Amino acid sequence: MRPGGGEWGLLFALGGVLAAGARLAAEAPHTLPPPDLQLSLLALPGYTALSLGRMLAAYLLSLAFTLVYGYLAAYIPPARQILLPLLDVLQSVPILSFMPVVLLGLSALFPASLAAELAAIVLIFTSQVWNLTFAWYQSLTTIGQELREASTIFRFNRWLRLKWLELPSAAIPLIWNSMMSWAGGFFFLMAAERYSVGSRNFQLPGLGSFLQAAASAGDLPMLVVGIAALVLLVVVLDQLLWRPLLAWAERFKVELVATALPPTSWFYDWLQGSALWRRFGRWAGAGNERLDSWLGRYLAPLDPPNGAAPGCLPFLAGARVAIVALIAYGAFLAFQLLQAVTPEEWAGICTVSLVFGAGKCRPGPQGARGPSHSPPRPHDGTA
Repeated sequence: MRPGGGEWGLLFALGGVLAAGARLAAEAPHTLPPPDLQLSLLALPGYTALSLGRMLAAYLLSLAFTLVYGYLAAYIPPARQILLPLLDVLQSVPILSFMPVVLLGLSALFPASLAAELAAIVLIFTSQVWNLTFAWYQSLTTIGQELREASTIFRFNRWLRLKWLELPSAAIPLIWNSMMSWAGGFFFLMAAERYSVGSRNFQLPGLGSFLQAAASAGDLPMLVVGIAALVLLVVVLDQLLWRPLLAWAERFKVELVATALPPTSWFYDWLQGSALWRRFGRWAGAGNERLDSWLGRYLAPLDPPNGAAPGCLPFLAGARVAIVALIAYGAFLAFQLLQAVTPEEWAGICTVSLVFGAGKCRPGPQGARGPSHSPPRPHDGTA
């Protein structure tokens, strides 16, 4: 299938963004003074805490992006035509491809240490966000019509619909995809905390840089200790966060037959019997009621979505203007780039293209009967 105008527009827009980042990257500092990284057991807990903080910041950013982006794509059909292809293009880009432009572009705008921290968070963000967004969008678009009608009968506003219908429907997919997102973030932790782009070197203190430094120095005991700390961190998160969340989210499963082996968690069972946790639940419930009452004053009850809401029309107009501006900027930068190509370089490009094309169309071993790849025959329905 040939790409349509929307796909070409998105490619030009992404090209404009990347070209702008590359222009900023040319002004980036050549090096970031490396931190005083200590390969010792005493420093390892601090490095682990720093890496966990970056992972948490990237995950919170991913979750915020997911809720907003998926909501717009699910409830605004004109925006869906832009947002879903854009998301598909972005998630197909290799994660490490984002790093040079983001890192060097931020280095030209902010101090080097802050730019390296932000770039590490953005890289982890790109390893976490795409599956979360698709899971949230799919959950919103597969909510049963009877549940939506029930929310209309109860006169839910946007907040109550999000709280009592949409988030519960997406709870289990979001938790499982959050586990996958954190796994992807841990996988790219070393690349996010210690990175080289040409002659520019960037390094941050953390568990990933600790592992990379130990491997580079050939310090096998510290490397084993660092891997053990990473494994321990994953196990602690699984036992104290993900398993309790899975056990709690089991209440939102809508099935006629009970699950044979529902998720269990010793930590969740302990929390349910804790007096401190019950006190925290009462405090959170009182705050939740006040929030519901406050938002109820400003949000009117909603009907089931049917097309773009009037309040979203300015957003759609602004999105179209922004995309057209990005396309124009990308085309302008591409024209500037092509202007810098000399006639000799154009001749070399054409020669390589002709040679490559001739190689693709060489006769096969049967002589001059045609190209080596015969055209496909129409399928007649027979084997």
